[in-house]
Amino acid sequence: MTVHTPPQSYMLRDIVEVAVAPSVSWMPETIGWKVVGVTVMLCVSVWAYKSLYLWWSNRYRREALQSFDLLLKACESTDNKQVSSRQTISQDVHHVLKTVLSTVNPATRPYYGLPFLQSLDAQNESTRTVFADKWSHWPESMLVQQNALSKVELIALIADCKVWVKQHVVQASGAEREMSDA
Repeated sequence: MTVHTPPQSYMLRDIVEVAVAPSVSWMPETIGWKVVGVTVMLCVSVWAYKSLYLWWSNRYRREALQSFDLLLKACESTDNKQVSSRQTISQDVHHVLKTVLSTVNPATRPYYGLPFLQSLDAQNESTRTVFADKWSHWPESMLVQQNALSKVELIALIADCKVWVKQHVVQASGAEREMSDA
């Protein structure tokens, strides 16, 4: 008599185990793909560095625009009869603009009045003289209360200052170095 084996054994007896294939490496085998990968990594690194440098060197613009937004809100909340508060806002606008101009071109730190306004126009991309022509009375209005800028003039001044901060060109040779150190 033969010994009977359970059905599982005779069903599985002829099965041959399949050999496992070697795992595929994620590293390319040819040198060309390695060169392409290194080139892409270098390009991404250079792009990231330049983007970060541009973002970092323009932080003074972002801070100035935030300050102008705060000053604009303060100007809109003041009454047209409050001469001293309008004059203070005008002085604060001048202080922010002078700080930005000093950051861009340190040689302009001692400027006040018309030379200050002309140096603002000199840093502008276009040849328009917005500040020297339109705002020539601004330095006097900060000193004399009778000549203080009205609320509408202050809003227009802040708008012009915001445009200048967004569009001015860095022309000083040491300004980039100074901006990265600040």
